[in-house]
Amino acid sequence: MNFPLIKINLKKIADNAKLINDRCVKNGISVVGVTKSVLADINIVKVLKRSGISIFGDSRLINLIKLRKYFGYGQQLILLRTPMISECEKLIGVCDVSMQTELETVKVISKICERKRKKHNIIIMVEMDDKREGIYPYEVVPFFHEVYNNYKNINIIGLGTNARCISKRRPTIKSVENLVKMRNKIFKDYNYTIPIISGGNSSVWKFIESGTLPPEVNQVRIGEAIFLGNETIDYEVIEGAHNDCFTLEAEVIEVKEKNNKIYKAILALGLQDVDCKHLKILNPYYEIVGQSSDHTVLCLKKEYQNLEFFYDFSFNSKKEIDPRDFLLGNQVQCMDNFNLKVGSIVKFKMNYFGLLSAMTSPFVEKDYT
Repeated sequence: MNFPLIKINLKKIADNAKLINDRCVKNGISVVGVTKSVLADINIVKVLKRSGISIFGDSRLINLIKLRKYFGYGQQLILLRTPMISECEKLIGVCDVSMQTELETVKVISKICERKRKKHNIIIMVEMDDKREGIYPYEVVPFFHEVYNNYKNINIIGLGTNARCISKRRPTIKSVENLVKMRNKIFKDYNYTIPIISGGNSSVWKFIESGTLPPEVNQVRIGEAIFLGNETIDYEVIEGAHNDCFTLEAEVIEVKEKNNKIYKAILALGLQDVDCKHLKILNPYYEIVGQSSDHTVLCLKKEYQNLEFFYDFSFNSKKEIDPRDFLLGNQVQCMDNFNLKVGSIVKFKMNYFGLLSAMTSPFVEKDYT
């Protein structure tokens, strides 16, 4: 195998996707599987589809083009980021739905649709909790009015909001209730029913699990909860979910010794692959102490730097090792982790941004299990 390498456990991803989709469906909520963190990897998307997820969304049009080529037409795809004017022409041929926040962009899309004799569906994104994209609540009705009256090739099918993407503010039930109030006002004033309330992302999982989301919420956009098995408020593992679907492995290319003992190891893994601040090393004896564009530096933890010699019966020789580890009954693995050498493999867990970077890097190999 080539390194660095991501080991991808498709069975565990399938388990997570089914668990999350089933719980959402039970509450009348449709899951949009967000594929951006895995670069719309077709092997992974197939697993999501088989697990019951029927809609896919991504913020990058190039990823959605990949999905459209795989699925053909008939599969619902959503562009999750407000499109650039320069990509609107392609957007119409690829996506059924797009999130919109700018009237100028909607105007361009409408003109393209008129020329192509097509219609396009939009979800209006409303700024509530996150300080990211979205029009302000007081702008929703005027925005709707402008689109409804002037752009007949545009179907307004939803109102949506985000939380916990930029701001550290927690999502609130009140914010989602405000979306419902806006929809009700539009129905009252225009006799127009907006069918979709897209109530958030993995940060609303606890509301879904407890059944406290307003019943009008019928769509959520989920990526991290499926791929990493955690919600994104307290980053707690979701009950019954796997949090080890992805493991990053890197190879040691250089070691340093002090007092006849290895104390530092350098990996062929750098910022061009993934920022180490998004990694958690699984080797219990070493910690990450630095990183450059091409290298990650590990150092033996201080508590292990002055160990005495203990007899290792698995090797029938004296080797330095923490005596507490012999209680685990896995001396060989302990020794391999402790005595890193050139060619040793070091494993890491990744957070969401680590997964996104590593899956996007062309230098990180993928292995499916």
